[in-house]
Amino acid sequence: MQPPIALPLESLAPPPELFTHASTLHGQSHVARVMVHAFRLIEATGMIAEAARLWAAVYLHDLARTHDGVCYRHGGDAMKKFEARRDLRELFARGGVIDEDYEAIHTAVVHHCLPQELDRTHPNWRLTSLLKDADGLDRVRLYDLEPRYLRNAEAKTMVPFATALFVETDGIVPNGPTHFALLWPEAIRIPKMKS
Repeated sequence: MQPPIALPLESLAPPPELFTHASTLHGQSHVARVMVHAFRLIEATGMIAEAARLWAAVYLHDLARTHDGVCYRHGGDAMKKFEARRDLRELFARGGVIDEDYEAIHTAVVHHCLPQELDRTHPNWRLTSLLKDADGLDRVRLYDLEPRYLRNAEAKTMVPFATALFVETDGIVPNGPTHFALLWPEAIRIPKMKS
């Protein structure tokens, strides 16, 4: 499996210096694992049209966290941070994001950390649900993933893979500019039968 974004692997997850809060729970390793889950969800659901938007939403979702506790505002803060970074808009454009995608990306990033769910009839529900499920799968790191809360049937089948990905890579794949490039081969090495 190849990532659905045609950029070098090093470009697909944010480097540590982009995060407002240096965190082991919500930092580069977490976002990179969420990216793996997002790419697998795109493959499993066949929602390739969501690939670029989901990639951008995952990339942004935890960049503006200021702490590791419950926080309902870091999604909105991430979008403000994005607006101040022309380099991110240029990166996303190289990865296939177009101007018309930003309304959906904004909705998904803002709502990923809010307790209330979007209505399934909302035009951005699908993207938001994919982001929330990809993020939710990495709750295995907190030992509190509750599969029944995942929104997409395909995500519910990925819990064993999420556990294996965390166990086999956490603390082993070093953070830094090549983190995702090192994580991806490890992720695709994990047998499909674990999903």
